[in-house]
Amino acid sequence: MSFVSSADPHPQLAACVAAETETVDAILARQPDGAAGAAGLSPVQLRRVLLFVEHNLDDDLSLATLAAVIGLSPSHFARRFKAALGEAPHRYVLARRVNGAKRLLLETEMPLAEIAAATGFSSQGHLTGIFGRAVGMTPGAYRTRRNRCRAFLLAGGVKEDFYTAA
Repeated sequence: MSFVSSADPHPQLAACVAAETETVDAILARQPDGAAGAAGLSPVQLRRVLLFVEHNLDDDLSLATLAAVIGLSPSHFARRFKAALGEAPHRYVLARRVNGAKRLLLETEMPLAEIAAATGFSSQGHLTGIFGRAVGMTPGAYRTRRNRCRAFLLAGGVKEDFYTAA
């Protein structure tokens, strides 16, 4: 889901996108070796389900759907997922949808309603509510901040100075 234009003259903006969002590999890297253990999912199962979520944000990501990806019952999957990651599957899915929305807000000019649909939110209002609670600002304010950052960089500023200059 990468939409950064190669014509963008500031690689610092790409660095901003990377700093504001989190990849599946980064999530997996946070897990100590064997952290899933007997109570959680195996590393292969965990990677498979996390990648499935990432590639299907706009689809049904119900407990039953996620459990079917690795062949477990929904209740067994929910317990093992929480043991592996420390959070419930639904909370994880919402966090990944917010992450996807952040990426689209930073990289594209898509309307908010389209971003909501592309990341699996039922409406723009649903996106705004969940995003606001998770990030501390509305999606529109987040995009406005991105635009100010881009203008700052185009004027010769340095990304590290943006937050102190604002």
